[in-house]
Amino acid sequence: MKDRTDFKGLDRSVRLQKLIDAAARLFHEKGFKSATLDGLARELGLSKTGLYHYVSSKEHLLSMVYGQAFERIFERAHEISAMEAPPDEKLRLILRDHIKNITIKNAALFSVFFAEENQLPIEDFQRIRAEKRKYSRIIEDIIEEGMARGVFRPADPRLQANAILGMCNWVYKWYRPGASRYTPDQVADHFITLLETGYLAGNLPVNAANAPEPPGAVEPHKSPPEARKEIRRKIELLCSELSKLADEI
Repeated sequence: MKDRTDFKGLDRSVRLQKLIDAAARLFHEKGFKSATLDGLARELGLSKTGLYHYVSSKEHLLSMVYGQAFERIFERAHEISAMEAPPDEKLRLILRDHIKNITIKNAALFSVFFAEENQLPIEDFQRIRAEKRKYSRIIEDIIEEGMARGVFRPADPRLQANAILGMCNWVYKWYRPGASRYTPDQVADHFITLLETGYLAGNLPVNAANAPEPPGAVEPHKSPPEARKEIRRKIELLCSELSKLADEI
């Protein structure tokens, strides 16, 4: 058991932060239903009675965890959306921040955030859903701005935002900090490139030639006729894209 004076001697704001961090880890490791306040109190070096000075119930503690998550979510979102920058650049910044600082850096916190929403009291559940909608709306506004400027192709902004968020949120399910073969920046770069160019050949960005090869990738040998055929195909695709762009202009 930890020395109780270690916790009690801290500033109250620091104690609350440690309490929320410990709760997020506990809920992440055991699941909300299996976790107990007794276990949390032991980890913090408190009695269960002492813990009740900070929280009234396990559900109250879960709401505090969600409040912490939204602080992380909105930490840079409003700042980025208000920037004097093109909409495509703002969306890249939002995506990079979401992948690196939300779903990867705070993996335990957001595994709880994405999994335990239904365990909240009804009023807190409704409040959390409203906060999620506010964040989604920030991304929708950037998408709408991009479509109005002709930067993004026409699409349903809400459906587009939901698709992007679903893709980014799922990272917490498979990414293991410290044990992944990819860095957070590599994950962000790959997702941004995939979202901006799709997965069909011929749609790669100009700088894709300089991108690192994926693990195990081998460049197949091509005979001169095959190479010429490939070059011709790429030129035809490029001409087609330029023709579409000219029609749009």
